[in-house]
Amino acid sequence: MGTVGQHTPNWLSEAAFNNTFDWTKSIKTTFPTFFEYVTLHDSSWQTINLNVTNETILSIELDAFWNKEYTLKTENADEWPYLIIKIPNVINVSYNTVDFATTIIDTSSVVISPSEIEKLIGPLTESQLFPKEFYNRLIDCKELHKTRFDDVYGGNIELLHESEIYVLLIEENGQYIDPSLEKVIPFDKRLTEPKNEKGIASKLWDKLTGK
Repeated sequence: MGTVGQHTPNWLSEAAFNNTFDWTKSIKTTFPTFFEYVTLHDSSWQTINLNVTNETILSIELDAFWNKEYTLKTENADEWPYLIIKIPNVINVSYNTVDFATTIIDTSSVVISPSEIEKLIGPLTESQLFPKEFYNRLIDCKELHKTRFDDVYGGNIELLHESEIYVLLIEENGQYIDPSLEKVIPFDKRLTEPKNEKGIASKLWDKLTGK
């Protein structure tokens, strides 16, 4: 099953549908770790493909303005690269949006504790809401994550999945880019000055006052 955006290149939609990406060029990570370095704010959905093995592949046109270091682009770049994410084990996908071809405004990914899963299993297994296979996969999941993508129109897409993901970064012409996170400073370290270092304004004031 697949969903395609309005301006998705043919090579991208075909590769997503047939899963012909070169995953040897990917990095293995988790969404919480990835979101420490890369923001999907103002990025655009391209495709979502689910296959019979419960694997899901997402492709997103990554906003290079907010991710200059990661994409190796300047703010004036005309072409933005595509972020390709493979989630090997997806338990459930929930679409709460009217128009798929839209812009992402925010993302989140949280770990669901085993105790919370255990609380759900009892009441849910007594109902006909989901097939038995759903509960078996839920129980067998080593670390369950709930990842959410909010769009600019108030909709969202939520995925319930196992923690492991694979990430590729590809130019608009299909050329692969290094997707590693080592080249990027985490957001929490960008927003704060080192504790033992004074800010520029403070240093200038000390110099003017002779301190």
